[in-house]
Amino acid sequence: MSPSVPPSVCPAGRSPEAAVMERGSGADMEPLPGWGPPPCSSAPAADALRLALSLLLLTARPCALGMPSCKEEEFPTGTLCCPKCRPGSRVQEACGELRTTVCAPCTRGTYTPHLNGLPECLPCRLCDPGLGQETRRNCSTRTDTVCGCGRGHVCVGQDGDSCVQCRPHSVCRPGQRVRETGTEWQDTLCEDCQPGTFSAGGTQAACTPWTRCSGPFAREATPGTSRSDVTCDSRSAIIVIILVIAVISVPLVLRAIRKRTSRGDRGADRKEQASGPAGLPGPARHHHGARGGDSIPVPSEGPAT
Repeated sequence: MSPSVPPSVCPAGRSPEAAVMERGSGADMEPLPGWGPPPCSSAPAADALRLALSLLLLTARPCALGMPSCKEEEFPTGTLCCPKCRPGSRVQEACGELRTTVCAPCTRGTYTPHLNGLPECLPCRLCDPGLGQETRRNCSTRTDTVCGCGRGHVCVGQDGDSCVQCRPHSVCRPGQRVRETGTEWQDTLCEDCQPGTFSAGGTQAACTPWTRCSGPFAREATPGTSRSDVTCDSRSAIIVIILVIAVISVPLVLRAIRKRTSRGDRGADRKEQASGPAGLPGPARHHHGARGGDSIPVPSEGPAT
């Protein structure tokens, strides 16, 4: 390794190339490669100048830059420090060498909350009902409007005492219930339904128990879930009842028809036996006389001869 040689500074009025030529001409022997003095450089002088300028800028006083150093209750105007205006007013005309600050009161719908050097008052905030906001305190010349969230909304953005962004309360999903109702500063808290209960979703404070299918012929058609109730069905039972009644009643009806038919046949036979064969006299009829025990046979009237 070659030894390090400190950089040399060029004398005034000479270039680095001239300095190298002078050192080379005055030597009897040329130095070994790497052992000769390096050429001089003007970089250290430029770096020193840049460093001096930086220190000067950092340590410069405000007055040296043309900016006055004012108190808290003053504001700068050119090279002067003017008194600030009171809350509820603004600067109408800045002070001068022989006059003080001229202030003007804020107009309706504007305000300034602190001592200020503002040329205009600040505009009052507007509460938008379309975004769920409502006015809690009206604006004055010294205070801004205070907005809050209306019913059914929660504040999600706050600026001091005012809520600048409201959002509707969350709605619980089907299968959940409302554990805590939402407020202006807290959203709705939901909780899953317990087994054996259900909720169609929305704003239910409690889940509804499943329906129990009651009755001798009722049965469960669809099982219940956390989102839907049990479905009961009794139509099949009614159909079964109708079929049973039909099976029992049809033989009874047929039997009644047969009995009526057999009775009609017997009545016809009796009439035929009582009238006898056609053209023959019927049996003799007895005629009771005046006395109760006597009876006189009366011949039947036959065909005339």
